[in-house]
Amino acid sequence: MKKLLFIVFVSLNTITTSVKSQAPDLSKFNNTNNKIKAWLDYCKILRLNKDGAANNYMLLQNAGLKGLQLLKSNDDSDKASFNLYAALGYYYQIKFDSAQYYFYQSQHSAQLAKSTKLIAGASEALMSLNFQLQQFDKVDECKNLLQTIADTAKDKSILQDIYSAFGSYYQQKSYYSAAQDYYIRSIQLREKNVDTTTDSKAKFDYAIQCDQLSKLYLNTQMADKSLAALRQGQRFGDISPLVNNRLLSSFVEAFTTSGNIDSALYYNNQLTENTKNQSSFSSELVSSNLNIAIYYIDHKQYEKALPYATKGDSLAALTQSPFLIFQSQMITGRYLQETGKYEKSIALLNKAIPIAQQLNKELYSNILKYLALDYKGLNNAATSLQYYERYVDLQDTLSKEKLSRTFADLETHYQTNEKEQRIVSLNQKNKLGILELKQASNTRNILILGLISLAIFSLLLYLIYRNREKLNKQLSLQKAELQTLNNQLSVANDTKAKLFGIISHDFRSPVSRLAQLMQLQKEHPEILDEQTKQKHEASIKKATESVLETMEDLLLWSKSQMQQFTPNDTPVNINDIVLKESDFLYSATEEKNITLNNQIESNYIQTTDENFIAVIIRNLLQNAIKYSDANTIILITADKNQLSIINNAANANADTLNNQLNSKQVSSKTSGLGLQIISDLAAQLKLKVFFEKQDDQNLVAIIQFKN
Repeated sequence: MKKLLFIVFVSLNTITTSVKSQAPDLSKFNNTNNKIKAWLDYCKILRLNKDGAANNYMLLQNAGLKGLQLLKSNDDSDKASFNLYAALGYYYQIKFDSAQYYFYQSQHSAQLAKSTKLIAGASEALMSLNFQLQQFDKVDECKNLLQTIADTAKDKSILQDIYSAFGSYYQQKSYYSAAQDYYIRSIQLREKNVDTTTDSKAKFDYAIQCDQLSKLYLNTQMADKSLAALRQGQRFGDISPLVNNRLLSSFVEAFTTSGNIDSALYYNNQLTENTKNQSSFSSELVSSNLNIAIYYIDHKQYEKALPYATKGDSLAALTQSPFLIFQSQMITGRYLQETGKYEKSIALLNKAIPIAQQLNKELYSNILKYLALDYKGLNNAATSLQYYERYVDLQDTLSKEKLSRTFADLETHYQTNEKEQRIVSLNQKNKLGILELKQASNTRNILILGLISLAIFSLLLYLIYRNREKLNKQLSLQKAELQTLNNQLSVANDTKAKLFGIISHDFRSPVSRLAQLMQLQKEHPEILDEQTKQKHEASIKKATESVLETMEDLLLWSKSQMQQFTPNDTPVNINDIVLKESDFLYSATEEKNITLNNQIESNYIQTTDENFIAVIIRNLLQNAIKYSDANTIILITADKNQLSIINNAANANADTLNNQLNSKQVSSKTSGLGLQIISDLAAQLKLKVFFEKQDDQNLVAIIQFKN
């Protein structure tokens, strides 16, 4: 038996208990938000059309467009809803181009509003519409967008609608196993609460989903499963006249497919009674009468077929639906062909051909076959042969497409079977879990008593543990304080050791020189003439100042070793410090006949601690004098961030001096105590001090100031 064309219409996703379709008086509302809410409710009522108004979908179209005018520019969520209502109004009037435009506007606004539910709703409608427009690239775009949502969404109300849309998608592609898998998943999500919920929409959607699954089973010649799916949804048939009449029409199709014409006639009579004076539901009655006509034509009972074909044709004309008119023309044309009225058959079938070419290749091939038979009946063999050849070519194409779809569907069907096996396994585990729970209930009281005892014991252990924790915390604090004191004592001991080492090293030379000068003046004053005496007194003064400066260095270094002591950084004239320190070292340079050549610019300024940098420069100059050969020049230069002290010291080793700078050990027997002071103070100032050897003759001491 040749079934009617399966057309996917955008399903109703909103149910309301109100039946009033009167437009609200917006002048009664005191603000825009209340006006928008009232108009949205009005659009929902128009979409449901429970009062069966003949012009309902034109009203819905206009209401959606008016709602867009009420909105503010940034109200993307409501804009998505009103665009959707306008699109549905155009859609149900078979104005598919306008419907497509407003569905895409709804999708775009929903994306701006970041509303997953609205994005999914618009995309589901677009996928069905684009199928009917045969714009398959756009169909796949919508499917991919819905797949992205399905992969990430957790909301079951969104997933159940997406699964339903996927079922329609695969059914249109004739991937029946994949379609069945998604329809069943959608129904399973819905049926968990459908019997207990008070939400009419949930019951409505569940019944419609069962009807879609039944249509799928009919496409695969599984009438028994189709009837089972319809009975599953039938218990909610009274939720809406639309649902009830749709299910009754589907029962007629299922029973005619299975060959049970008596049951089909029973449900057709029920549908006829239900749709009296309800023009909005006439489409289901058209399909029902045409399906009965097909049954009688298939069984060569043409007299019984004629009344139903005629009634279906009359009702299709009343609906003015191109799809229903097309199906009526095709079935009536077939009836006329089989009853020998070839010319009338040809006229009707030629009217049906344009829509058949757009909608369904299989139905188009059937019309070609009927036309070939018509022309054969008129003894027009040439024309009959032309139509028959076109029919054969198209059948070859359909066979190849069916074979390709079968292989693709088999793979999906295999994956679906694996999922079903996993579900069965999980169900078995659940049953085992139930048995274990029943056994566990027998020992529940004993466990409760045991848990109470354990709780008391645990409380006692907790109290003991908490007391131990308090003691441990006190001990830890005391241990930490003791460790801090030990660390401070260690630092103090190290500082003391360094201090005594430096005193024994750096004070020995200046104090010894001062003692020699004073002893010479005391014991042999006669050898000093006036000029020598003045020079001698100047030397004593310089030696005394050197001792004082060395003592200040030690005090300053000692301060640098204290905790929480920080240098006082200010702009410092480095040239003034070099001049001052050079003057203090006059006696040392005079003794070795060494000249200090200061080439630093008079306005050379660095931000640092004046006292710290003075000690560093003095010690580096002393070091340069110490390692310089007699009768040489010590050159002092500076550029942007670097000061250099260059002296002729062939025997000095830069690596040895750098090691002494970095050494943490202090020994009065070595000559590195001055370098230790330099290293410690440079660390405080965040300076870099190091030695380099140039040309195997010159030793360069470098201070790199921080940027």
